[in-house]
Amino acid sequence: MPERRDGLALVALVALLCAWCGWASGVGQSTASAFVVWGVSTVAVVALGVLLARGRRGRRFALPPGSPADPWPRPLGGAGRILLGLSPWLAIALVVAAWEALGIDTGPHEPHLTVSALALSSRLFDAALLLAWILVGAGYTVARARAPLGRAAVRESRSPRSPAGAFPGCLALGRHPMLVPALLLPRSRSVGVAFWIAVVAACLVVELVARRSEGRLARAGELVRLVSGPPLVNALLVVAWTYAGWHLFAH
Repeated sequence: MPERRDGLALVALVALLCAWCGWASGVGQSTASAFVVWGVSTVAVVALGVLLARGRRGRRFALPPGSPADPWPRPLGGAGRILLGLSPWLAIALVVAAWEALGIDTGPHEPHLTVSALALSSRLFDAALLLAWILVGAGYTVARARAPLGRAAVRESRSPRSPAGAFPGCLALGRHPMLVPALLLPRSRSVGVAFWIAVVAACLVVELVARRSEGRLARAGELVRLVSGPPLVNALLVVAWTYAGWHLFAH
């Protein structure tokens, strides 16, 4: 019976979340309602983090903590194996960064295929994007809460070099708006939507493969705990997630 109640509660929560995102997709940006949508969604994710943190400290009126996860990387034999274990995620991040950079610098008479531009052109895409943003925030919170208790966090020096440095280079390639983007990006919004669906599908595939890799590939939660170990990085990621929601759904 407890399992059944938990299942029904999860179904009800998913239905409520989908209904919220569907309604919010009809709210125009830069309106009071848009700021309410962004604020309520942000507060909900923050509240989840507070409940999980209270549960980890054994306080009352808290959600039970997730089962402690083994730290990653496991003893696999050097930085090369660590980089290999992160390579699928790094490849996805690099492709997304390049796509966004080229999409930002698209000419005025070409359809912009960035995620924010597509959200403005399609209510369905906007609802799906809001749902994805909320799930990313909740997933990040849960992944952080599942870090092993009483064990040192993974050191920053153990993480490979971030692919974020590739983003300025992509911007430099796009300084001629009618040349490079016109050659590399399609001119169809439907293709742009298909690209972002493919990105989500690729992340799901990598996660499924990582779960069967016996620690050779990093899962999404393990990647989060590895990257967000230093407090400063964790703070920057939280700020980036919050700003992304403000930019996409409020401003």
